[in-house]
Amino acid sequence: MRLTFSTNNYLNSVLCDEQGQQLYTISTSGLLNSKTTVIRHDQRRGDNIIGVITWRTYRDTTIWFEATRSEVAAKSLLPSRLFSSSRAFTAPDGKTYEWNMWKTNCVLEVQGTNLQLVKYHRRNVGIMSPSHPPYLEISPSVYHILDFVLITFIYVERMSRRREAGARAAG
Repeated sequence: MRLTFSTNNYLNSVLCDEQGQQLYTISTSGLLNSKTTVIRHDQRRGDNIIGVITWRTYRDTTIWFEATRSEVAAKSLLPSRLFSSSRAFTAPDGKTYEWNMWKTNCVLEVQGTNLQLVKYHRRNVGIMSPSHPPYLEISPSVYHILDFVLITFIYVERMSRRREAGARAAG
């Protein structure tokens, strides 16, 4: 499955499947202590908030999941590791997955394998290859935890972009 972002801003976008059906909306409000809300659109059950990330400047960022009705500190769910650009987590299905934050793409794998389950493709303006909007390429093997995957992706992509910005600033 391919989920395409309606804008280049992954924090404020609508995600559509290959048929153009809106499946998710991601919206972010606020500046210093902003909140990112993720809504799932379901034709049978309507629109439901599935998660909220509260980005905090001076305290821990938290992630609230509707499925478990719980809020967790992002750094405990997706801890950073020394000298590593990956973030591992245990999903509701009991498996351990790992987001690898490469230079331009975040990739989700089952921990300890090289099997790509989700890959983020940033927008391409079409100079060296065909143009396309940003999208997530998703394996059917994670459809059952797709809400969880999407919420963790948003957090990890923001960490990746902050790391990139820090590297650019350092020269």
